[in-house]
Amino acid sequence: RRVPPRFSIPPTDNEIMPGGSVNITCVAVGSPMPYVKWMLGAEDLTPEDDMPIGRNVLELTDVRQSANYTCVAMSTLGVIEAVAQITVKALPKAPGTPVVTERTATSITLTWDSGNPEPVSYYIIQHKSKYLDDLYKEIDGVATTRYSVGGLSPYSDYEFRVVAVNNIGRGPPSEIIEAKTAEQAPSTAPRQVRGHMMSATTAVIQWDEPEEPNGQIMGYRVYYTMDSSQHVNLWEKQIVRGSNFVTIQGLIPNKTYYIKVLAYTSVGDGPLSPELQIIAKTGGGFAFIFFSKCGSV
Repeated sequence: RRVPPRFSIPPTDNEIMPGGSVNITCVAVGSPMPYVKWMLGAEDLTPEDDMPIGRNVLELTDVRQSANYTCVAMSTLGVIEAVAQITVKALPKAPGTPVVTERTATSITLTWDSGNPEPVSYYIIQHKSKYLDDLYKEIDGVATTRYSVGGLSPYSDYEFRVVAVNNIGRGPPSEIIEAKTAEQAPSTAPRQVRGHMMSATTAVIQWDEPEEPNGQIMGYRVYYTMDSSQHVNLWEKQIVRGSNFVTIQGLIPNKTYYIKVLAYTSVGDGPLSPELQIIAKTGGGFAFIFFSKCGSV
């Protein structure tokens, strides 16, 4: 029985690094058994006088260029061909420098150019605080050239860069871009609120900046009252800008005053400080007692 040649194991495509090596196998059967040779374009790669029967393995070394290699199987009953595409694929190039397109108090949105003519598998975003010597944190598997990095601290400086990855591996990082997150209202109250009486009717209140200002402190609001059961919006109020103290005048001697302070940014108000109490004393001189709900000061 006579059977035309056919490929039982056709050659397969391969992707390799520049300078890499690969073996391509081609197996054909038939009756009679076909001769098998390899060609690169019109060039015979298999010597005419050493053409194997049925199976031919092409060994490629130090491959620098992509090319199509053709396996030819032939017998008296016909000639068939199959092509193996060998692609020399290097690591991806660095993506373009990221650009900040949006920012909030806790996120930065980046876009970037691929920087690669060939498709990449995905991107890795690396980010770290600008002023800390930490290692970069990585966000893996980013499928697009736009991404919003969340979980950041308000009004803080960060460094960002992007890495492209293909099936060979990860390429070099892009240029670094620096970005600051937007402001937010303070998340903590002014610290160490304290006070003393300058006279029987005048008190000086001082405080330290909040531990988490979340932005540039635009000023402070100092609330005070003799009736702490009232809502704080009904208390007397003084706005302070550019300093961390205020002088309150016109107090009534021998009365207890309740004082709270908050800081605010351009975005909004932070929380009120714990309540501070001041009692004005009269007499030959003047005395003062001040304490907060957190304990004596």
